[in-house]
Amino acid sequence: MNTNLKSLIYEMLTESTGTHMLDSGGAYGRHWERNQKRSQTDFENDQPETITDENGWIDREVSVFHFLAGDDSALELDWICDNFNELNTNCKNWNADSEAWGVSVEAWHDLTECNEIVEGRTFNTYNGDCDLSQTLQGGWLTINGEDYLLLQIHNGCDVRGGYTDAKLFKCPDAIINHYLLEYMSEEEIEDRNREESITAGE
Repeated sequence: MNTNLKSLIYEMLTESTGTHMLDSGGAYGRHWERNQKRSQTDFENDQPETITDENGWIDREVSVFHFLAGDDSALELDWICDNFNELNTNCKNWNADSEAWGVSVEAWHDLTECNEIVEGRTFNTYNGDCDLSQTLQGGWLTINGEDYLLLQIHNGCDVRGGYTDAKLFKCPDAIINHYLLEYMSEEEIEDRNREESITAGE
């Protein structure tokens, strides 16, 4: 794992995204509150993937820490990322003229002033099939002809709010993780288990 990448993802996972009287965090807890009780080593020691089978109901959960910062993560940090991420911390506003969310006017101005930017699609993993332990929200960028990702982690309770400040990552080929898939259907899990059983028996 990249040490700087691991540290940044841990900082994001433990970033307080506040509380709101209308969310249900008081009853169920917020991700950032639970995560702040854990060390970076705790996250590193988590299993990247956990699969449980209860009465034929298969459930899969993927550690968002390992998805973003594990051995198979494709995310990288370069000087463009470092400069943006330093500016886009403890933001007083998210009013940047950008398709992505969680970006301050100051950080976006600095990024676009010094680089050629093309904005791509935005996403929220809550809006589709997803096995990640926490929701991700982001937007793809091309910066000087290379692929980058502006990313937020949902640290609250209600998915409609409680997101971190966005952080910038270089992401070659626009793939976050090459092997730890964001989602697998029950059929895909069962097929993989059969293939592994056959391989183990050879």
